Amino acid sequence: MGSSRSSGRAERTAPSAGASAEVLDAVRASLHRFDPTAPIVVGFSGGVDSTVLLDAVARCRAGESVVAWHVHHGLQPQADDWSLHCEREAQRLGVRFGVTRLDPPSRAGINVEAWARDARYAALWSAVSRTGAVALLVAHNADDQLETMLMRLARGSAPEALAGMRAGERRAGGWLLRPLLSIRRERIVACARERRLAWIDDPMNEDESLLRVALRTRVIPELERIAPSLHENALRSAQWLREAGEALRELAERDLRESGVAPGARSIDRRALAALPPARRARAVRAWFDSLGAPMPGRARLAQWIAQMLLGESAHARIVHGRWRFLRYRDRIEVRETADDADAAPPAFTFRWRGEREIAVPGWGGSLRFVPTARTDAPAAGWLAAQPLEVRAARGAQRLRPRAQGPSRTLKNLFQERGIAPHLRRRLPALHAGEALLYVAGIGMDRGAHGDVGDAARIEIDWRFDDPDDPRARLRGPAPPV
Repeated sequence: MGSSRSSGRAERTAPSAGASAEVLDAVRASLHRFDPTAPIVVGFSGGVDSTVLLDAVARCRAGESVVAWHVHHGLQPQADDWSLHCEREAQRLGVRFGVTRLDPPSRAGINVEAWARDARYAALWSAVSRTGAVALLVAHNADDQLETMLMRLARGSAPEALAGMRAGERRAGGWLLRPLLSIRRERIVACARERRLAWIDDPMNEDESLLRVALRTRVIPELERIAPSLHENALRSAQWLREAGEALRELAERDLRESGVAPGARSIDRRALAALPPARRARAVRAWFDSLGAPMPGRARLAQWIAQMLLGESAHARIVHGRWRFLRYRDRIEVRETADDADAAPPAFTFRWRGEREIAVPGWGGSLRFVPTARTDAPAAGWLAAQPLEVRAARGAQRLRPRAQGPSRTLKNLFQERGIAPHLRRRLPALHAGEALLYVAGIGMDRGAHGDVGDAARIEIDWRFDDPDDPRARLRGPAPPV
């Protein structure tokens, strides 16, 4: 932002008739879906666009339902003055006021424009949550829409992105509304003159090293000189692109459903997605990412993901995408949003069994169950109570006898036979008595001799996961008899 202009009125020419009414009608139409008393937050920078928006909102809603929220980026020396200006304007209009003060980024080489945008929206959505508002209103206009389309075209964006911004969309925190999106900037300035409003100008809006400013001041005026209908035609194209994007999104969501992938699913079978034609496959994967809330991969990154996760011939694959990790074993893909060491084995848990039916095991996400049984291939109760017991991760080279009359086999072989992915094996609880392996979740009991064969009291061991959606919970060994 830049220098404050307390009266951007006297030096301006006469206003165009009807601009104020045009803005007011647009704001009323945008807010018609909400109860008049429901709180809303207006992003208020103090610039001409947000000043006109706030003024119109204050004209059609009770002041106590309107919260003007200013984000103090701390990027300009005048930032404190702007915050005071915004507070005074909110008081003059009779609406509530709030401010978020940000600490400017300290890292060299950071994209300040992107940081300011992301931090501003985070602060505004936080304000929506704090005030219990049903909607966040921002002041993007038709000129902003054209600039956004050209910026995304310059960056090689997908069709949906080229369609620009939406006038209204439902977000996780509430509605995001852009009431002025169909109104040209010149009409907004005309409205400010009609209403005799005061606003501030941001010097960053004159910095032609920024792509948006360069488009606004140099590129778009020249394009409009050559093609006078540029604005109208570009916005018409945006509508076509939006409709095409909606149709493609619906097709992608249908492909996901028919592939057995529910929205937000953290575990999927890759085969149905892999069988889709390439273009539809890519869109279906993007739709799945969107349902997860994962960041959208670029074209090259998406191609790499598909090659490894959907089409790869190896037994397992692993891709880290931001804080998201995708893990495939054979045809099953698991996704996590966790720390880098989330696949590490939890700490060992040592205890003595004193006849409990169930013992919670900290860190392993579940409980051991001890069920009396008549099976003679289960451990003797007296022997079990005399042993120091420990839950720890099993090693693939360890051996377990799944059947009393059968041979012992390595856990690695049993894991492979049951299709248990390597990233899950390290976190499967295994009960040991010293070096003797008694039970492994997802595999079952060891049926070797444990204790006095003459002891009639026998105990079957099982594991219960606390979270039924835990991927490990699907890996069930033979259920113990009750």
